[in-house]
Amino acid sequence: MTKKFVLSRTMFENLVKHLVDIEDGKSKLFEKYFLEPSKERNEYEEIFDNYITKIDRIIRSTTVTDDAENCIPFSIIGSEVEVKDTESHETFRFRIVPPFQENVGSTDVSCLSPVGKSLLLKKVGEKAVVNAPAGVFCYQIKSINLPMQ
Repeated sequence: MTKKFVLSRTMFENLVKHLVDIEDGKSKLFEKYFLEPSKERNEYEEIFDNYITKIDRIIRSTTVTDDAENCIPFSIIGSEVEVKDTESHETFRFRIVPPFQENVGSTDVSCLSPVGKSLLLKKVGEKAVVNAPAGVFCYQIKSINLPMQ
């Protein structure tokens, strides 16, 4: 069962726009980078389909109010996520970006990378376990920011 969220009108509208953009961009992305059927394409399509389904469920169960803070309660593509490594206690900041984005910064992680996948749709306080080529990392979400566009 999907948790009910209370969002500001502005944040709700941004989330709906985000969902539309992701749905519209999905087919273009796969046509451009995955010309032939493959295991990798199937895996990425499944990730996107699950993401779209979860965002849609969240939107449908959201209460919109003018009294809510103008923040997002979970991480999405485009959000900046501050995490603390539960072992080293180091703090890191990541921006989750669409796959194959040009002009990425040093803190940008693709939503299809191990870090990006593990952070998607997490809430503040939740833990994200990252199975990366360099090992397994556990991060606790400290804050989430969605730069207004």
